[in-house]
Amino acid sequence: MTHTERINNYKATSAAHAYIIGFIVKTLVYCLTLTELPDWMFKDDREGSTRGGALKLRFNPTKNDKYVMIHTMGAEVVGTVDEVLTGRKNKGEAWEKYLTEKAGQTWKKDSVPYYLDGDLTVDGVKYQIKFESASFANENTIQKALEYKAAH
Repeated sequence: MTHTERINNYKATSAAHAYIIGFIVKTLVYCLTLTELPDWMFKDDREGSTRGGALKLRFNPTKNDKYVMIHTMGAEVVGTVDEVLTGRKNKGEAWEKYLTEKAGQTWKKDSVPYYLDGDLTVDGVKYQIKFESASFANENTIQKALEYKAAH
């Protein structure tokens, strides 16, 4: 799969209706909710060799990307790193826990694939939650998602 094919296949198989992404600038955590992610948010990376070395898509915004999200896309400060990313070593899990509890729900760690369900459902809207440096999916998982969608 090419980079563009990975992105298009990921988008076509995602169970989410919208995305909540988070990132840090200095000591502040920003939040941006989008119904569709622009292609530039997807960076190519590779899994470690102990995980198979597959190509993957990652949300790893540059300083310029963060500037664009704040000044042209409406990202807003939700708090400081110490206020928002508490209680968990993994920032992605802390972010998901923060958003879930903010929505009045109980957070529970899970490993449901992105193509079966969102990370958080509020008022019938399924959200995929990502924090900076998060993986969207590797090529093998995207292929499984395509096969699943074809079978269902």
